[in-house]
Amino acid sequence: MPSHDNPKTRRFPFVPNARQQSVTLFGTLVVFLWYAIPDFITEKKARFFTRLAALGGLAGVFAAITKNTVNEVRRDFTMESPDEEAWEMNSNTVQLTRDNLNVPMLVLLFSFGGAIITGSIWIETWLFRRGERRRREGVRFAHTRQAIPLGLLFGAVNLLDDSASRQVS
Repeated sequence: MPSHDNPKTRRFPFVPNARQQSVTLFGTLVVFLWYAIPDFITEKKARFFTRLAALGGLAGVFAAITKNTVNEVRRDFTMESPDEEAWEMNSNTVQLTRDNLNVPMLVLLFSFGGAIITGSIWIETWLFRRGERRRREGVRFAHTRQAIPLGLLFGAVNLLDDSASRQVS
């Protein structure tokens, strides 16, 4: 009897493709590296350049995620509206003018963005100081111990299936 016919077998409808798996794996490793660096590179200047390289890796991961998102949105839009409008939208045909911009919404979005950046910097500083404090207390691999769950958290969040919220009825 095939396993998919057995009602006791759990089946998950979301199966990530090879690209999603590789982006998740690479992103998880880069996030782990980002937070574990202070345990392995203690010189401040070397740590700066290593983190700068890791930041480039993170930018690549987020670019890949963004490309997937844009392609999914375009596909969903064309499913709703089968005309060619979705494929004609690019930087040459979409003009941003004061008439088609919602200025209060942009102010709100930039305010939220500023708050998120400020909060992220505060959390990063807190995590680094916590790791340094624990290292001074004699804990081995203090930064690595917090890097493992953070890397796994990135991987888990990246593999969340959001397709159920985007289904067209």
